[in-house]
Amino acid sequence: MANYELVSKIAHLRKISTSFVDYQGKEAAVPFDNIELILSAMGYDLEDETKLAHDAWQLDTHQWNRLLEPITVLSPLRHLWGINIYVKNYELGQTGHWLISCEAGELLEGSFNLDGLNQTGDYWMGHIQHLRRVLPLPSDLPLGYHQIKISVGESSMTSPLIVTPKTSYHCEAMQRGDKTWGTAIQLYTLRSETNWGMGDFGDLGQLMRDMAGAGADVIGLNPIHALYPISPDHCSPYSPSDRSFLNVLYTDIPQVPEFAESPALRRKVTTKTFAARVAALRASDDVHYAGVSALKFEFFEQLFSVFCKNHLGKGTARDEAFKDFVRSQGEPLRLHVVFDALLAHFKSLDINAWGWPVWPEAYQDYRSQAVVQFAVEHQHELNYWTYLQFIADEQLQNVNQLAKDLGMKIGLYRDLAVGADRGGAEVWSNQENFCLSAAVGAPPDALGPNGQNWGLPPLDPIKLKQEGYQTFITLLRNNMRACGALRIDHALALLRLWWCPPGKTAAFGAYVYYDMFDLLGILNLESQRNQCMVIAEDLGTVPEEVTEFFPQAELYSNKVFYFEMNGVTCTEPDDYAIKALAIVCNHDMPTVKAFWNKSDLNLRKQLNMFAGEDDFLGEQNSRENAKRLILAALAKHGRLPTGISLNPTDLAEMTQELCFAIHKQLAASRSQIVAIQLEDMMMINKPVNIPGTSHEYPNWRRKLDISSQDLFAQAEIQQFCQEINRLRQP
Repeated sequence: MANYELVSKIAHLRKISTSFVDYQGKEAAVPFDNIELILSAMGYDLEDETKLAHDAWQLDTHQWNRLLEPITVLSPLRHLWGINIYVKNYELGQTGHWLISCEAGELLEGSFNLDGLNQTGDYWMGHIQHLRRVLPLPSDLPLGYHQIKISVGESSMTSPLIVTPKTSYHCEAMQRGDKTWGTAIQLYTLRSETNWGMGDFGDLGQLMRDMAGAGADVIGLNPIHALYPISPDHCSPYSPSDRSFLNVLYTDIPQVPEFAESPALRRKVTTKTFAARVAALRASDDVHYAGVSALKFEFFEQLFSVFCKNHLGKGTARDEAFKDFVRSQGEPLRLHVVFDALLAHFKSLDINAWGWPVWPEAYQDYRSQAVVQFAVEHQHELNYWTYLQFIADEQLQNVNQLAKDLGMKIGLYRDLAVGADRGGAEVWSNQENFCLSAAVGAPPDALGPNGQNWGLPPLDPIKLKQEGYQTFITLLRNNMRACGALRIDHALALLRLWWCPPGKTAAFGAYVYYDMFDLLGILNLESQRNQCMVIAEDLGTVPEEVTEFFPQAELYSNKVFYFEMNGVTCTEPDDYAIKALAIVCNHDMPTVKAFWNKSDLNLRKQLNMFAGEDDFLGEQNSRENAKRLILAALAKHGRLPTGISLNPTDLAEMTQELCFAIHKQLAASRSQIVAIQLEDMMMINKPVNIPGTSHEYPNWRRKLDISSQDLFAQAEIQQFCQEINRLRQP
């Protein structure tokens, strides 16, 4: 049996919480067994008491033996503005010196006396008292990524210093208090007569024109992160290979410049064979990922051949643009394309080589000589995978520019998933910063007695800080490209994540805490630098730290109409948060039609997702009560359609008029951003995703019923948009 005191000490030092507030608002204790499982997942050998004692000692004493912490993030949100210095008691009385090498090249310096610094902690090792004292720094330091050198006597140390702003960026319209509206979409669901079986960046541009013409100012995208390019049926946007790069299947091939340069490719798309293939892919109600991928990759290879023939290494403007892209993306892009090339190589040898954990051992470490040699010998393939990222990024940039040209106040908002798939490029190229034995998820609640295990390995908070948060910074920068706002999925992860141990359900997990002030400060800095607003998805049980500091950072909250009910009434429009993205429902919830018809509950029952009949009946009763509250709220504000009573049992099927009334109720709220799903404009019943399922339901495949052009050509949709515009006026 593991030593209780040692395990408890390490758990405390690793910031594993021993309790949490559950979905009912009650304090819940984390079983000691759960904590042991999480520590084991972190790599601690709980059965070796000698080693465990050494690990505890190292964790407890390591920082006290170093002059500075691995990195210091100065944030106005924190209660102090300074840098921690760790010295010994006999060093007091000495004069120290600090030198800041600013990002822009400026040097700032000053002196201090250790006796004059506030003490915030101490630690005895034998007869020596180690002290932590805080050196105040100038309040007007320039924002950015700097280096600070501290010298005390004969000791000196240099470490990164990040100076961050208090708040995130807000565009002029949001600063002015404008109330905007738009939509939130899964890009692949878009239909058109031009795409090749799934929505692409060309369709996104058309949707942008349609919606801007209707008065909308924002279009939200599902995560468009890179998936496994040769495993197309691994299609969940929330389980990507790499969050820093793009899903190349969203490329609109005829819009790639090399397509216009190739008579052979232009002829190919006029053949009967091509027409039949693409017509079948467009006609399917669900995206046929394997078919779309096969067709597009045929053209990708030929497009790359044209690029090599006409541009690569030839000094053309396009060659220079390619080189600029490679330079700007640096080492993360290089490792990403090395992974894609290795994946294609090993998959060609073994169909089961789905990701790096099943590759030959020599290639599982991105730093190995075997990987270096592979990259040298396969430069052509690396250029190919780089080219695919280049043309996808180019098209996303073009759509973002279109939003600006159309005068959209926000334009695109992108979505950053909470994690990456353990077998993909992001984890492979950052293995040292992930805890590969654990997975993130959510604690048990009323709908999931075992909680949720999303299967995505978490970043280790200690290792993340030791590497200067570079992984986090790269994620932010690459996802703030070509958009006006970034929605952070499960933004509570800036404070804590529910870690699940291997081979167990989420019920055996516990919260592991991160340095929220560090992460929030860096988020604000990158937001300001990239002029990108931040929408923090803060749904679920929200801890006090989030409710206090997210608003201070002026992050936009996420409000869902379905959740704005307390069992007695719906939230009044005037009581919605101002700085918020408000939406009736999202991709994890039933559409308005399914919600009203309760078809989502019936589907979950068919999939055996209820613990028993009582739970199913309880959910049905709760749904009927929610419908009653909605009708009452609409009636109170004069929005209940004529002929509809306050009794929900009188209306078994959702009508378009009632659906529109619900959205108008939300549009009348104070929230500055309101999103209306195209699914609800089209009165679609089928869900795009059912949380908690994988193979049981075809998630992330369902398309919309009609194209955006056909939708916005309808008179009733045009009238609806006019009414939304009127409600969004000051």
